[in-house]
Amino acid sequence: MPGDYAAPCWLLRQVRQLLYPRRCPFCRRVLGFVPTCPECAERLEPLRRMPMRLKESEHYLGTLSGAAAPYRYTGCVRSAVLRAKYQGEPWTAVELGVEMARLLFGSEILMRGAEPTPQRVEGLSLGYDAIVPVPASSKKRGYNVPERMARPLAKAVGVPLAANALGRARTGRHQAGLSLDERLVNVAGAFRVLEPDNVDGKRVLLVDDVITTGATAAACAQALLDAGAQSVFAVALATVEFDALPSRSQPIAETAEEDEKEIEKT
Repeated sequence: MPGDYAAPCWLLRQVRQLLYPRRCPFCRRVLGFVPTCPECAERLEPLRRMPMRLKESEHYLGTLSGAAAPYRYTGCVRSAVLRAKYQGEPWTAVELGVEMARLLFGSEILMRGAEPTPQRVEGLSLGYDAIVPVPASSKKRGYNVPERMARPLAKAVGVPLAANALGRARTGRHQAGLSLDERLVNVAGAFRVLEPDNVDGKRVLLVDDVITTGATAAACAQALLDAGAQSVFAVALATVEFDALPSRSQPIAETAEEDEKEIEKT
């Protein structure tokens, strides 16, 4: 969304920094004018994924043209995502989006006042025409974590952010604890395109916070393709890693209760 980095929005965020200093999304230290936290580099390195592209043998990708995530969903990465989702920290989500822009697309991060700003990477716009976030599962939060993550990515890639292009046709069960078959049924037909003109004929970059099995991203991709999208590639900050794609009836170990315990630690 181009306006996010325009002068009026930027000035408002600088004022906000005086009241609520910018913090590291991973360890909560105040960062101020430092683009990334030097204390967390060592903690994050073991959580990096190389290569970042997800394998079809380990995730369900459906009609996605591919998917990628720079981190494993564990440790301080998981804690940061949970804070963004459940503790009312929309700017943690933005900071995580900056991290995605840096690692996934090689964007240089420059400080503009106290705000890290991804620089446009020449040539990336040749591969995508629009950025679409996975819609929120509930409106209670007041903001959508993938949409906040997508803002820095739009700046780095240099294509429009279609923040409201995709919506939910219905609300399913929470995916945590469900088997792959149950997840696929749970999200089948759960998404619909609200702004067809923003996706028709477009190569879409789909943004989510975490990819577990890939069922949700694949369902979003199917809705976008049905509405005329040319292709859909998904990115997330993190993914749950499997040695092989779980059997279709095997419950995925991650549960909502585990998430709640992790939140209590942060």
